[in-house]
Amino acid sequence: MDLESGAGLLHRLTSYVPDREWDVPAEDPRVRHDLVPNDPATMPPPLKSYPAGLPVVPLPRDLPDPGVPATAVLAGVASTARPLDVAQLGRVLFLGAGVVRTAVRNGRPVLFRASGSAGNRFPLELYASTRGVAGVPDGVYWYDPVEHALVRVAPAAAGTVTTLVVTGVPWRTGWRYAERGWRHLYWDAGTLLSQLTAAAAGAGLAPRLRSLFPDAALRRLVGADGVHEYPLALLSLGDGEPAIEPGGPATPGELPPVELPLCTAAQRAGERDVLGSPWPDGPALPDVPPSDSLDEVIRRRGSQRRMDRARTLPRALLEWPLAAALRGVDVPHHVAVHGVDGVAPGRYRWPDLARPQRSAQLRDELLRICLDQALAGDAAYVVIAATPAAPLDDRTYRDAQLAAGLVEGRLHLAAYALGGSASGMTFLDSEVPGLLDEPDDLATLLFTCVGVPEYASRPGGRPGAPVEIRPVVPRLGG
Repeated sequence: MDLESGAGLLHRLTSYVPDREWDVPAEDPRVRHDLVPNDPATMPPPLKSYPAGLPVVPLPRDLPDPGVPATAVLAGVASTARPLDVAQLGRVLFLGAGVVRTAVRNGRPVLFRASGSAGNRFPLELYASTRGVAGVPDGVYWYDPVEHALVRVAPAAAGTVTTLVVTGVPWRTGWRYAERGWRHLYWDAGTLLSQLTAAAAGAGLAPRLRSLFPDAALRRLVGADGVHEYPLALLSLGDGEPAIEPGGPATPGELPPVELPLCTAAQRAGERDVLGSPWPDGPALPDVPPSDSLDEVIRRRGSQRRMDRARTLPRALLEWPLAAALRGVDVPHHVAVHGVDGVAPGRYRWPDLARPQRSAQLRDELLRICLDQALAGDAAYVVIAATPAAPLDDRTYRDAQLAAGLVEGRLHLAAYALGGSASGMTFLDSEVPGLLDEPDDLATLLFTCVGVPEYASRPGGRPGAPVEIRPVVPRLGG
């Protein structure tokens, strides 16, 4: 990976180091210094807006739950195929991007999505390019998560199978994390895709994830301009040719016209003009512990703000969630164990839990590396995705970040299915090679904390009926 251009330059200039506060930009003219993080005056809206008069397809608010255990879906057990109709498509969209909780912060309404995101910024939009969905005319639609409806933004695309398109809105997360927010686009997209994929698989819809696609064609398909919004991933519902060849112009919608040039350059450097193969599913797991249905687990899932340091998790709640989360993913993952029954504290490289690569209680070190965020020390274990940077290019760097987000999302689902909790975590990039005894040329991707919840999240609501909550304030320090 070239650290002087494209994604490599962005990675280098947005890496956190101990002698600079996380919200202070690097001293480099290619990073914007004129933006104030978390400025209420410039807060972007949580959704795109479209002109009135576009055709709308309301989605049924009674979701057809297949009743498949969450653990069975995560384990890769095949589910009975169900028809892809307007209700089932609505279920898949809602379980990924639907509004399940609301709150009021500083006098403003706050929307919490089913799949969550870093800082609750949810810097994503979701589209459905439909083919043969009963109750939905073929076309390209934006998913309206508040109204739980499809807004038609373009005519039908060429292709044979309905395809979901996930796009990223860099300013929505850049408002809080500046240019580092570009990484969050892919982390959050991976988390969203973990739930979209699981929801589709639970209905036997054969989801097929692709991260290599013709970027320019996808931008035309959904009306993204490549600066304020760009495509991140595709999820086709079935085998066949994804419906992504534009059939006509798309209504672009409106987004705040704030550009982060470093992010634009990183995205453009990875653009390609071919459609790649789907990501592999990985072999099914031989054991499936009991759990509630996937739909119930997703509604229960949250982003845990506090964990109980005094309590431990059984070994099975480390081994099974990681095995399920990493099915088909080859990005290296490490585990820092703090409190797991039958596993000595220390650092391990998955899947070897027989002998720690470093025997020590790492709570204080993880707390420091994770910017004094208490979850890093309070969790029962912390999963760390990191890979050598040299073999990556501008496109495979995207894939690595997306894969880390996908694993994090699956870890959330597995943890909540089995009685634990989880939360993503940021970190000091410069300190991770020392923690893992790896060379400095290491692209650290994402931390996920898994542990015993200190409180139970209120289950999320159903379409059109999100529950009102009072957000829990996370702890700082040990």
